Amino acid sequence: MVLRRTARIGFFFSLPAIIFFFMFMLIPVLSTFFLSFVEWKGFDIANMSFAGISNFSELISDKVFFISLKNTLIFVVLTTALLNVFGYIGANAINKGIKGTGFFKNAIFLPVLLSPIIIGIMWSRMLDAFGIVNQFLKAIHVINMPVLFLGDQRVALYTVIGATLWQYTGYDMLLYYAGLQGIPEDLIEAATIDGAGKLTIQFRIIIPYLSPVIAVTMLLNMVGGFKVFDIVYVMTAGGPNNSSHVFATYLFQQAFRFNNMGYASVIAIVIILFSFLAAILRLRLVPHDR
Repeated sequence: MVLRRTARIGFFFSLPAIIFFFMFMLIPVLSTFFLSFVEWKGFDIANMSFAGISNFSELISDKVFFISLKNTLIFVVLTTALLNVFGYIGANAINKGIKGTGFFKNAIFLPVLLSPIIIGIMWSRMLDAFGIVNQFLKAIHVINMPVLFLGDQRVALYTVIGATLWQYTGYDMLLYYAGLQGIPEDLIEAATIDGAGKLTIQFRIIIPYLSPVIAVTMLLNMVGGFKVFDIVYVMTAGGPNNSSHVFATYLFQQAFRFNNMGYASVIAIVIILFSFLAAILRLRLVPHDR
């Protein structure tokens, strides 16, 4: 009886989370799968028609989709790698108590608290042809003509990646700093007494000990990269000439500019699949957390 009562109480306490899961996760995902098989403009349900796999067939021959696929993979790989590297370096500097790291810690983490939309607008203004960055480069005679950071197909995506790194390095740094705090000091002291150098300690003790933190951080970065939207849309809206489209910006364009809800749903399914694969990869690499 006690166990049944405890289970019943536990169920009622978890009921809000269950309702939230069904309303805002399971039902939208199932609706997306349904919409991927129909032709619908998103207005009148009566005009919805079954399209079979035509939306999936269109995806295979869509050049812009493959541009967005390439850009998304570039975004995920670069942001995941660099955020982890910069975050780890910053966390080590703070953990060692180097002079000035208090200010450094606050300065690096502050952008995390800001909205990506604010970050995108700020960097767009700074990187404008007449913005402060071009004005500074001209003042020190590095350039004669303004650099079109967001108007050049070759650099627009990498400019957005740079802004993303500036915003989220502090988040990864905080995760790594928390992980470093959990490493026993006597373990490192014992290794030092045994004659282990700094590199040996880093690669044979600290990094293996942080493997669960590394796995979680990489997973968050990868999933965040696959569904990134706001900062890309604010800074470039997928331009110029579709050169900086990622999955989410192309989905938005298909759904709310072209009113092609069925095709947009197929792109949403691709995002879900890539995020799921990222989670599976993480579990394969680190099957058991500490």
